[in-house]
Amino acid sequence: MFPLGNRTLDTQALRWHVETGLAPLLAATPARLSLSLRSLDGSVVLERDAARVQPSASIIKLPILLALLEQVACGHCRLDQQLALDAGGARVGGTGILHQLLSVASLSLAELARLMIVLSDNVATNALIGLLGCAEVTQWCRRAGLAGSCLQRRMMDAAAREAGLDNFTSAGDAASALGWMLREGSLPAELRAFALSLLADQRERAHFGAALPAQTHLANKTGQLPGLRHDAGILTVGDYSAVLVVLADGFTDLRTADSLDGGDGAELLARIARVVAEGLQAQAQAQE
Repeated sequence: MFPLGNRTLDTQALRWHVETGLAPLLAATPARLSLSLRSLDGSVVLERDAARVQPSASIIKLPILLALLEQVACGHCRLDQQLALDAGGARVGGTGILHQLLSVASLSLAELARLMIVLSDNVATNALIGLLGCAEVTQWCRRAGLAGSCLQRRMMDAAAREAGLDNFTSAGDAASALGWMLREGSLPAELRAFALSLLADQRERAHFGAALPAQTHLANKTGQLPGLRHDAGILTVGDYSAVLVVLADGFTDLRTADSLDGGDGAELLARIARVVAEGLQAQAQAQE
């Protein structure tokens, strides 16, 4: 089970540590960066342009997961319920593996959710969008207080994107989504634990997960597009945890601009997460 810290953060000390570590990183990058750093109870430690709405990339898969689990909690569907993959449309490519496994005709909702988060599988995601509907996911965002987030298209739908339909979020909204998941009463304990287990099993570790101190635990969801790097997650060191979201675009290096991994964008997010983890580590060491 993913460990959540049970000690209250010294928010002033953590804010000072992160601001000090961020200053040279931000001075050295042309990117536009939105950041939200919060305690587990949702209290803001540090924010920078956190309300700026921008294309979500695969970060939108976090609200899809939570909207699904709310439906499960309300009894409208079950995690062991089978869903035909045709419900999500064509076997689109991009991230994931199901577009290569043509003999797989259906999976349970739990399996689809796992593939959507752990491997960022677009076929699994589209199947769940087909089940829930874009409007329901957007309505969940409103119920959860995510004012700038919306789901308007399926994954890899270039025609919809060209028509002006895209998926959007902000750093503050992504942090609020994680806060909703963690808040007692939003979901039954077993569904909250299920969601955390998926995020903790995230296989994309080139961003927040790339340079963390060895004793750091991470549960997160990344999102990448050419020129854009996002990550949203929970960091735990010892008995201290924090929610960190960074959405960044405007990178000018060719690797970040032309690909979905690596480059200055991935490095920047890795260094920011390390700064936050070291701030948590300092508090854990002070406790010893």
